[in-house]
This record gives sequence, structure tokens and C-alpha cells, in this order.
Amino acid sequence: MYYMLIILILPFLASFVGFYLGRRSEKLRDAFNVMFTAIEFLLVIMLFPELKNGSIEYSVPNIMGTGIHLKVDLLRYAMLFITTLVWLLTTMYSTQYLIKYKNRNRYYLFFMLTLATTVGMFMSANMLNLFTFFEGLSFTSYLLVIHDEDQYSHDAGKSYLSMSIAGGMVMLFGIFIAFDYTGTLELAEMGVELSKLGGEKYIIAVLIMFGFLIKASVFPLHTWLPKAHPAAPAPASAILSGILVKTGIFGLIIVVTEIFPFDYSISMVLYLLGIINILFGGALALMQRNIKRILAYSSMSQLGFMLMGVGLVGILGEEGGLALAGTILYMINHASIKVLLFLGAGIIYMVLGELSINFIKGFGREKTVLKSVFLIAILGQSGVPGFSGYVSKTMLHEAILEASHLTHNPLFRVSEVLFVIGGGLTVAYMTKLFYAIFVEKNEKFYGQYKSHISKRALIPMSVLALMIVLIGVFPNGLVNQLLGYSESIGLHIPLEIHYFSRTAIGYSLLSILIGILIYFVIVRRILIVKTTEGQQYINPSQHWINLDDHVYGPVLSGTYKVMTVLFKALDNILIHSVSYTTKLIRWVSELDRIAVPKFEWRKLSVKQSFDKAIANGFDEASAKIMSQKSTYASKTSGEVTKIKFVFSGVFDKASTVTASIFLIGIVLVFSFLFVFITH
Repeated sequence: MYYMLIILILPFLASFVGFYLGRRSEKLRDAFNVMFTAIEFLLVIMLFPELKNGSIEYSVPNIMGTGIHLKVDLLRYAMLFITTLVWLLTTMYSTQYLIKYKNRNRYYLFFMLTLATTVGMFMSANMLNLFTFFEGLSFTSYLLVIHDEDQYSHDAGKSYLSMSIAGGMVMLFGIFIAFDYTGTLELAEMGVELSKLGGEKYIIAVLIMFGFLIKASVFPLHTWLPKAHPAAPAPASAILSGILVKTGIFGLIIVVTEIFPFDYSISMVLYLLGIINILFGGALALMQRNIKRILAYSSMSQLGFMLMGVGLVGILGEEGGLALAGTILYMINHASIKVLLFLGAGIIYMVLGELSINFIKGFGREKTVLKSVFLIAILGQSGVPGFSGYVSKTMLHEAILEASHLTHNPLFRVSEVLFVIGGGLTVAYMTKLFYAIFVEKNEKFYGQYKSHISKRALIPMSVLALMIVLIGVFPNGLVNQLLGYSESIGLHIPLEIHYFSRTAIGYSLLSILIGILIYFVIVRRILIVKTTEGQQYINPSQHWINLDDHVYGPVLSGTYKVMTVLFKALDNILIHSVSYTTKLIRWVSELDRIAVPKFEWRKLSVKQSFDKAIANGFDEASAKIMSQKSTYASKTSGEVTKIKFVFSGVFDKASTVTASIFLIGIVLVFSFLFVFITH
């Protein structure tokens, strides 16, 4: 299907065309970028009818060694759809937001390249293709994180890039081992072969998932997230939180459904990590004062819900259709909600140049449109009935109940309670955010700055708000498509889902009540203190252990020092080995110091025998001895000369060859040991 190839190539070409146009006219570049993202979105829409007959695939041979293998099924299509829609809206928003920013042309270049690599990853049917686009995504988005080029941005970018590269290299090692066992890089074929392995497959699984877990900001690999989101410009933060972190969740879905199909152990680990993410991310979001940091930790918590869904797919196996559909829907909903929230934060920053709620509290009290769209996003994130977030949370909650019923494992009863509490944390920090910005009174913002809020920035936000409401009120159209996809890959789905049943609404209201309780007990009583300047929000987590500074930094630094000492010792061993070998060769090359005296002694013995024979008058014996003397002397002299020649030659070359032989030998030994152990 040529549409797939066009959808992949077009963003790469458009990024450089836009950069060229921007060097001549920024207005022309902005118009071109908006037009291009609209065309890309329309091409994705045109691709949908082809999915009626199942997934579609397209291959281009002789590229990247194995060729480019593209595939679009409903999972991949859902990610393509929300990605291209979000890019269109954030591109429109960027034309207003970036007016006062420097390096705008560079920003748009890497903004579009990030779209290209994201689209490529979502369409990859080959593990090498997926890895290439996934790693390219890290490099292109890095330039968005450091766009401001201040110290904070560079520190955030260093954290983001170093963790992304580390995750990619570990993943690549896993891909190499998987290829060694399976002999293929095609995802479907690889999954068939890996499922036949024993314990080795779990080592491969950990290595491959490592990069995805970092991108999905799974604890304790989340440390880049609260740094990168505040550092990047608002539209870049929006795609980081709304789309790019979903590449990690997407990769984990591929792991659970295609590479290690429905493996219970892998799925249970992901499920437990999801619970940790929900509670830890929610607690940290509750304490933050910077809007972007609140939203960053909120993303970490919400990704925990998705991670639980991914785990449920593998745990339930054939009964995981509802869990898979709910997880995909959660990804779509979170993308629209979180992009809307970041764009709203961007408007506040455009006007005030500040994001601390202690400074901006009360800013939106009189901003009706901004308040309305922000409220819709918050209600959607909180899982209030009638908004999109409620539908996906209800589906995941039903999947947890299903797992509890089928397995009778008490873990699922406990995790159901934690799921509801995690939803309460979401309500609490979202209430804190909305109340501080749009409810509190602040005379310095009364009726001010309304003219600074551009309609060009509000239109994309209004489209996302409408999407949140429509999915919340009319979920069946989208949900039925996702359930159909689950069924198409062999999963069972429920005959009917009652989204607005008394039980489902009851769980939602319980979560909301818990959130309100947390807000009044923790936020109002603990996180707000009275000062000479009035009531101020505090952040106790600032004094907590920082994983980067207190754990990862010292561990990596210590490891570097230990390895430095170890390799220095190894280097000294090699040097001394070469030195002793050289001495041995020198000793052998000078054998004449031993052989020649021995030859002289033998010559003397022959002479004495000869003299004795002459004295006795044995002419015949004399002639015979003379012959022996001549033969022995010639033979011995030749042997000594040959030995000297060989070993002297070796000695001459020892300084350049011996060290290389030793190093190559060590490498070969370790290589053979590794191959032997892995097999």
C-alpha cells in the first residue's frame, strides 16, 4: 500500500523543505508546516478504509540491510491517527507560541523530524526498523528539550539523552541475542521462536523492554521526565507527554502481544510496575508547584494505569480483549487530555512568563474560554462520567475484576483498591491545579491580559476539548473498533459493556470522593502554609532523595572508578606478560651460548678418539672417524644457525606482534565463553 510509504517519507522531506522556506520567510514556513501536517493527517484518514479487510503491510527491500517492513493494524492506526492529529494542532499552536522565541527555524526542523521518526516507529513490523526509528526519535526530540539553551535545559537534555541512549543500547543487545536464537527480525516470526525458549527468553525480554520502560518513564527509570517537560517549550512538552511517552507503552504492547505473546511472568512484572507508577507519580504530582512538573508527574501516574492494562493483557491471555481495548483507548484519551493541559499551561507562560502556582494563582478566574477547556481536560483526566477518561478507566477496572474472578488471586483485589486510590490522587492534584489557577482570587490579575490570549492558540485547545466530550458521551463507535481489533488477534471480548451502570458510576464517584478527601486533608492542611506574603504552596519532595544525584550519579561514578582500577590492573598484566614473553624469545634466540660450547666439547671428544686411532695405527677407523667428524660438525652447525635465524626473526617482531596476539586471544576467549554460555 503506497499510502504507508508516503505517510512515512513525507515528514522527512517536509522537515527540510520547511527549514529551507524558513530561511527566507517565516510566514511561508509556518503556513507550509500547517498545510503539511494537515495533509499527513488526511492521508492517515484515507488509510482507514483499507483496514476493513485486516492489517495491511508493505515492504521496501535492500534498505537498512533487511529492508523496511511496514504494517498497519488497528493498534498502529490508532497511534498514527492521534499522533498526526496532535501534530497538526500543536503546529497551529506553535505559530503563536514561538513568536518571541529564538531559533524558531531549528525548532520546526526537529519538530517535523520527530513526527517522521514517531510515525516510522508506529508502522514498523521489523525489530530493526522499530529500533532505528525509536532511537532516532530520542535524538530529534532532544533538540526540542534543549531549545531554550539555558543551563536548566541543557541539564534536562543531558538526562533525557543519556537515559534514552542507554535504554537503546541495552535494547539493541537484546535484539542481537534474540536474532541469534531466532534467525529473524520480523516481529511475528520472532515471537513464535522466542516462545519456545526456556529461562533465556526472560533475559532477552528484560533487555528489549529496558528502552521502552525508560521512554514510558516507569519507576525508577522516570527521572528524565520531570526535567524534560518543564525545559521544553509548551508545544514540545505537549508532544513529549501526549505522544512520545506512548511509544514506550506501544513497545510494551508489542512485547506482550507479539514478541513474547501473553507471557504471564513478564505481564505480572509490568502490572506491578504500573501500580508503583500510579501511586508514586500521583503522590509527587500532588506536591509540585510548577504547572509543568505537576503535569509531568501526572503523566507518570497515568502511564501507570496504561502499564497495568498492558500487564492485564498478558495475564488474562485469551480473555484479555477488554484490557487491550481499554489500554489503547486510555492512550488516545491521555494524549488528547495531556496535550490540552500543556497547551493551556503554554498560554499562561506566554502571558506571564511564569509557571509557579504561587505566582500565577488566580490568573484564570476571569478567562472564561481558557477556564472552560482546562476544566474539560481536568474532568476527563479525573475520570468523571461523561468525559473520555471515565470510559477507559471503567474498562480497565472491569478488566481487573475479570482477572480477580478468573485467577482468584488476592493480588487483584488489593490492586483494585490501589487503582481506585490512584484515581483519587488524580482528582486531588487536578483539583489543586484548577483551584489555584482558576478559582482563587488575585486582584493583580482581575480582568487583565485577556487581549493577550490569541484565538490561534485557543482553536487547537477547543478541538481537543470537543474530542474529550464526544468520546465520553458517545464511546461505542471507537470502543467497538478497538474491541474488534482485540477479537481479530484471537482475544475474547465481553458481549456487552455497561459504561454507565450503577456499579461503574459508583466506583467513579468513590474515586472522586477519595480525591476530594485527599485534597482537603493533605493539600489544604499540609501543602499550603501562611507566610507574610499570604498563603503559599510548599513542596516537601524537594528535600527527598534525588535518584539522579544521590543514587545514579554516585553508582555510575563509583563504577567508573572501579572499572578504571580493574582495567589498569589488566593492562599491567598484559604489559608484564608481553615483557616476559619477549625475554623468553630473546633467551631462545641466543641458544648458541649453550649449543656452541656443547659442540666444542663433542669436537674435542672426536679429536681425542681420532688421535687415539692414529696412535694405534687403525687407518680404517681413522678414516671412519674423520667422516663422522665432518658430518656431525656440519649438521650441528646448521641446526644452531637455523634456530638462531628463526628466533632472532621472532624477537625482532615481538614488540609489534606479541601484544596484538595477546589482545586478540583474550577477545576470542571471552567471545567463545559468551557464545558457549548463551547457548
